[in-house]
Formats: sequence, structure tokens, C-alpha cells
Amino acid sequence: MRSLARSQLFTLALCVLFITSCSKPTAENPFGYPFVKPLHLKREEGKPYSGYRAFYLLTEDFEPVVESASDVESIRAVLTFASSLSSKYKVPWTHFVDANALAPAFVADDQELKRACESMIADLKAMAQNSDDCELHLHGPLNPKLLDRLKTEHKTHLPRLINESDQPYRQRRSFFFQSFYRSGYRELVSSLAYGKGFLESVIYDAKQHVLAFRPGGWDHGGDSQETLLYFHALADAGLTANSGLSTGEFGAQNWRVGNDPGHNLATIAVDDQQIIEVSPTAGPGAYLNPVLPHDLDKISSVVKDEMAVIVAVYHLGGLQKTKHAIEDGSQRPDAELESEREKLDQHFRGVADLTAAKVLYPITLRELLAIISGR
Repeated sequence: MRSLARSQLFTLALCVLFITSCSKPTAENPFGYPFVKPLHLKREEGKPYSGYRAFYLLTEDFEPVVESASDVESIRAVLTFASSLSSKYKVPWTHFVDANALAPAFVADDQELKRACESMIADLKAMAQNSDDCELHLHGPLNPKLLDRLKTEHKTHLPRLINESDQPYRQRRSFFFQSFYRSGYRELVSSLAYGKGFLESVIYDAKQHVLAFRPGGWDHGGDSQETLLYFHALADAGLTANSGLSTGEFGAQNWRVGNDPGHNLATIAVDDQQIIEVSPTAGPGAYLNPVLPHDLDKISSVVKDEMAVIVAVYHLGGLQKTKHAIEDGSQRPDAELESEREKLDQHFRGVADLTAAKVLYPITLRELLAIISGR
């Protein structure tokens, strides 16, 4: 955990700006913010990936429904399927794990649900030991029962920035809004820091760091000042990367997530620390991925001495059967779920073919960050 003592003037200034601000939200492009600097990944000779046109980073937001043991058993079957695809086609996943989805393993009163979640965590842990990567994802504050438990195990001093505002909000009211506006800066950093440490403990046995965060709802703040505050919170929580800048005004036609290949990497300087932005590849329907044909068309414009990075987004929870959906009749039919599985298998097969043709080089976010940092 990093202290904000080095930047109290910064946070106080932001507080004043927030309180006095009454401007309406605009369709801002965060890639144009003065503190977001484009990062172009130079092609290196003599590397295993040197002869490929682009890195391929397959991410998914792991945010399943975990209200019953049957819910968890269903998502465990989905994880088994996802793992089999990686094993068969040699294309790893980067899972942005909603830490709150794992909370029942530690705080649930229902013992059957608790045991099922413990098994789900073991599944994720096994996938990370094979080839996958697990990073942090949240749609709001960390589960309060889980947070209280973690705080009893490890006390830490957190910075505080008090601010509330009723000003119009550009983004979907998800992670930043739910965490910062509802709870304040101290609890925002607390959720990030304790969520990071929690995943490091249960997934990596404290042998590896969780490096990156993806904000739920792609909500990193409604304007440039809030987005800069968001990145300060990441730095104070000990995170070194982010994945998920969104552009425009949520709900409007100009809203989209990420940027084109060759333009979706950036650096953000936060005092003496640098946060790496690895944004999804913007595609049709704002952020609907994987959409390889669209992405492949875009990498042709990347200059020859640079490596493009295609970042696809998926939600394995979309393949889950839930008890509540079955009971209220909203559960997707089995035939539809099977069709989605077949599409995902075809996607993996397509990536494998493009890998054999030396077009795409599959990689995890952890591996990509190591390349960017020169390790």
C-alpha cells in the first residue's frame, strides 16, 4: 500500500475542483487527456514473437452469479470448458476476476455455497498454474464482510479524500461511482488494495502480484479530473496497470470502450509511478468482442516497426445457468448456450490458425506487461 502523503496537495486541489465544478459532462476521449501518453510497442528482433504481426490478448470479465451452490457448479463447468479450449488451441485467458464473486467462500452462511465457491477458487488457481492470468475486477466496493475479515488479518493506513457531488455523470454509474461517490477515496483505495491482496493470496498463494485492474462498467470517472483521481487510487493500491478506458457518453452513439490496435496502449504518470493502460480493442457495438475480422483489418495500419496489441473481451458468465434465471424463465435455452460454446470454439480455432500463420501471437496480460517493462 502506498501512502498519499507525497500527494496531499494534489488530492486537496482535486477536492476543491470537484466541489466547485458544476459543468455538464462532455463526450471526452480519455486517450486525449494530457496525462495519458500514447505508448507504441517497438518490434524487437530475436524474440519468439518477432515475426508476428500482433499480440493477441484474450480477456474475460469473470463475474458469475454466485447466489446458490447450483449457480457455482454451473460456472465451474464453464471454467472447465474454457480451460479445455486453452489447452487444445494454446491460447491462454486473462481473467479479470470480480473479487466479490469469490467472497462466499469466506463469508457465506450457506455451507454448501461456501464449499462450492472454495472449489471454484481452486479451479481458477489451477488455470493460473497452467497458462492463464488472473487480475482484479470490481463493479463497486469490496464485499463489506470480506473487507472486514481482511482488515482483521492485515491492518493498513489508508489515505482519505472526502468529496460528494451531485453533478451530472458521463459514465455508467458502476465501479468509480459506486466506490468513490458512495464511500469516498479512502474506501475506493481500500477496495482496490484489499481486493488485490485477496486475489494474490487465494489464487497465487502470495507468490505473485496482481498487477492490473479493470473497472466494472468501464467506469473510471466522468471527466479528466476524476479519471486522474482514479489512476491515483490504482497507484495507491499498488496496482501498475489498467484495462478499460471508455470514450464518449454512456448510452450515446459516441460511447465505446478502448481504441484501435496501435492506439490502445498508453502510460499514465502518477507522481513517481507509471500506470500502463492496455485497453480493449474498440469494435462494433461499442466493445463486443471477440471480433477478429474487424481487428485484423485495423492492424494493417500499424507501422512496420511496431507490434500491435489486439485485446478481446468476453464474459464466461454468459454461458452460465443460474437458479434464479431458471425459476423466473429468463434462462437462455440449452441450444443457445451450446451455440455460444461452438462459436467460442471456432474463435479459438481461428486464433490458432492465425498463430500457425505467424499473424497473431497469443499472450496474457502479465506476459505483455513484462515485455513492455523490458523484463
